[in-house]
Amino acid sequence: MRRLFAWSLGFVLLAALTVLPWLMLDNAPAIEPPAEFQRADLAGIKSLFQKHDPRRQTPDMLHSIRLDEAELNRVLNYAVKLPRVSGIAAELTPGLATITATLTVPALCPSGCNPFGRYLNITADVAEAPGGIQIQSLQLGSLPLPGALADWVARQLHRQLLRDPTYAAMVDAFSRVDFAENQATLDYRWHPELLTRIERKGVDLLIAPEDQARMLVYAEQLNGLLKPYPPGDKIPLVQVVSPLLQFAVQSGGDPKVENRAALTALAAYLGGVSLPRLLAGDSRSIYRAPPVLLTLHGRRDLAEHFTLSAALSINGGSQLANAIGLMKEEEDANKGSGFSFTDLAADLAGVRLGERATSDTATRVRQQLAAARTDADLLPDMRDLPEFMPQAEFDRRFGPVGSARYLAVITRIDDRLDAHPLLQ
Repeated sequence: MRRLFAWSLGFVLLAALTVLPWLMLDNAPAIEPPAEFQRADLAGIKSLFQKHDPRRQTPDMLHSIRLDEAELNRVLNYAVKLPRVSGIAAELTPGLATITATLTVPALCPSGCNPFGRYLNITADVAEAPGGIQIQSLQLGSLPLPGALADWVARQLHRQLLRDPTYAAMVDAFSRVDFAENQATLDYRWHPELLTRIERKGVDLLIAPEDQARMLVYAEQLNGLLKPYPPGDKIPLVQVVSPLLQFAVQSGGDPKVENRAALTALAAYLGGVSLPRLLAGDSRSIYRAPPVLLTLHGRRDLAEHFTLSAALSINGGSQLANAIGLMKEEEDANKGSGFSFTDLAADLAGVRLGERATSDTATRVRQQLAAARTDADLLPDMRDLPEFMPQAEFDRRFGPVGSARYLAVITRIDDRLDAHPLLQ
């Protein structure tokens, strides 16, 4: 009898392992991957953040975030990147949000094949509920699951996550979710320390502990290099880049990993972020003004554009870095210091540096940075390019972004970068 039971159980498990993948996996995605990152997408996300920038919110007062479907889907696809999620979409109706996500499934053979299907399409109906939300239904491919079971699993996971102080603080801040036709509203009470909690948790989730430790080592090296200079002093960027990368060479580690850590630590310093406070401290604020000012060809802004774009390229992708750089110049043309092809050239150069520092050329780039002695070793002098142009002047001289006159200047920039030993 026991043997019969064992054989029966084995047969059921075998059948389940064979049948369930056929039901759950599909050959086509329910949600197509989003289009390439466009400046309009970045502008939309940035506008949304500026509108609801938590640093500007009055503490402990009730605030609301309202998103229409387009805004919500833009945030889901571009602002939040989840492993293997190739596309996600939400449909909003009164009292209900239908969320569909497509996950790519690992291949089962070297050529990328999977006999069960390449995609796991998940659809969930999420409804308003007193004190939060609940899952009404869940479907994995062609396999429907009882909504009550899915909601029970989600609540058990929620209870486990509440053990995390950051998650618990976020849950405590949010008071109500409301779904309407083509609109979702989230009510929350802002607590100033929550932003730092979220930033630290994001780092923990996105950066492996060994990489955090490596970045801290480079931050410490950078602080040591800057210690002899009095606060407010200005020094060329190359005076810290070269010894910092010499240290990277001496470390003997993977050049891609070491380059990423060194350039990220440098960008954090220029961006006013204290890596020790972010990664290892308990201060409420992770920000502090750089005590020593770094310049490139005599200008602080070029050092910032070059280094921050390199770090963005390394950590966020070159497409995102390019979009941010161009959008910054367009904003300056409208209400800042004016459109600057010089700044844009530093952005494009930084993107190239980030790409080359973490690709097959990583060893060569590390050696070149370690051997750099002058500003020209990092970036060709682009200060002869047109800059400080208000929008009207930019339009008169170059027309819209993408015009023939505009692209002619971009070609000049690319030609100079192509001829530069570090950036070609």
